Amino acid sequence: MKTLVVDSSAVMRRIVTQMLAQMGYQNTIQVDTCSAAFEVLNQGEIDLIIADSQMTDMCCLKFVKTIHQRSYKDVKFLMMTLDGSLAEVNEARRAGIDKCVVKPFNFEGLKASVEFFTVKLQG
Repeated sequence: MKTLVVDSSAVMRRIVTQMLAQMGYQNTIQVDTCSAAFEVLNQGEIDLIIADSQMTDMCCLKFVKTIHQRSYKDVKFLMMTLDGSLAEVNEARRAGIDKCVVKPFNFEGLKASVEFFTVKLQG
């Protein structure tokens, strides 16, 4: 599974990438902006995007809507958020986000979310 981690925090990108590696997912690309994420998406196939809800250059909801409007409809999307309220989760789902994980999360929390996508991608 090829994963793209999008977060303005280098520390958060590194933590998520290390957790993914511990799960056995070595094919991970890290970027710090949504603009950089679009560049990566244009270069090749990405299966899963894990992105922070609060990006510096574009709101995560606008980011995912733009992704789905373009030719990346099959990309799965996991949003990392500090809020996690029912209202935010519902808004995220309406925008096209497949799953949310609330920060701070631990290895098991991220693993459960990623495994959700592994099953979807295999099925």
